[in-house]
Amino acid sequence: MSKSCCIALLVWIGIALAQTDAVRLLKERHDREDQSWARKSGVSAIDVRAIRMIAGISDTTGGAVIKNIDANSLKQNNHILLVEAGGGHCMRLHVFEHTPTAFKEVWSLGAIPRWSWSITEAGKGSAEGICRQGPREPSAQATPDGRIVVEVPVLLDPSQRTMPVNTYSFNWDGNKYVLQDEDR
Repeated sequence: MSKSCCIALLVWIGIALAQTDAVRLLKERHDREDQSWARKSGVSAIDVRAIRMIAGISDTTGGAVIKNIDANSLKQNNHILLVEAGGGHCMRLHVFEHTPTAFKEVWSLGAIPRWSWSITEAGKGSAEGICRQGPREPSAQATPDGRIVVEVPVLLDPSQRTMPVNTYSFNWDGNKYVLQDEDR
């Protein structure tokens, strides 16, 4: 009996140490990514971590990473765009406002809204996000005139030589980003 208790204890300790190591490795990976995005975006690593955490990518979150941070294009509204890539081939958009004491999320997009015939409100989409509809990943970027442009490549026919792209443009209305143009 004593032998089996010792074996069970050793197995439990091994599992606990392995989980602790996995958490440490995830934290280290996120710390490296924060540093990298700080260099690319001009936002401090502390601020990158803060907006990453508000976006739901904690130090122990596996699978979700930052795909892009743009701290310049939306400056006129004091906004920062963060594009998150989740598991699979999907993305989510988050816009943060830098207040005097912290960051607050002012808008997010997890699904492409449709014009008047839609029952899905922007930001209230599937759990996966904006997913690819062809072999290339969707992308999002902010423009110098303060718009957010989302491009989703679509493969309608595998024999096509070119791949059409659905483009969605969002403008700030003073309260949120709203779909202004859809090019399909």
